[in-house]
Amino acid sequence: MGDDELVAEARRGNARAFGRLVELHQPRLYGMLAKMTGDSELALDLSQEAFIRAWQGLEGFEGRATFSTWLYRIAVRLAYDARRDPRHDDPDALAGIADPAPGPDAHLDRSAEAEDLRRRIETLPDMQRAVVTLRTYNDLPYREIATILETSENSARVSFHHAIMRLKEGYLRDGRRQEAPTR
Repeated sequence: MGDDELVAEARRGNARAFGRLVELHQPRLYGMLAKMTGDSELALDLSQEAFIRAWQGLEGFEGRATFSTWLYRIAVRLAYDARRDPRHDDPDALAGIADPAPGPDAHLDRSAEAEDLRRRIETLPDMQRAVVTLRTYNDLPYREIATILETSENSARVSFHHAIMRLKEGYLRDGRRQEAPTR
């Protein structure tokens, strides 16, 4: 059964159908939220809250966008709100999520690089951070990103471009600082 059929069943009160939607979308939604917030516990809480809100708002879901797009929109708004909440200002709440590597040294290097990138992405403005996360980590097309973020496709592209330029500038600035001789 696809999302459309599951949504129709869930609207008729079939909690199992909605449970299947949760099973299908939880891993990617959680991953996106973990990248956006930098906090695995917060990402889990937000993903659960997104599904609760989706369940509660299912009757209002008009189907103009796909279920996953609508769900991501809910989750991104929750992430924006959480970032503005002073209780979530701990920058060391979570080490970066790194892929498994063949050896322990490679794993440490990749973990450090992933953590550095995660911290840099966290410094981006909300829109840029959301676009980079959705595009890079979730491999979503700009059209869907625009729908999720309720902006134009061109604006999503421009935000991505500005975010990448900011990240590059940061790496270049830090690289120059490391190469500068110390006296």
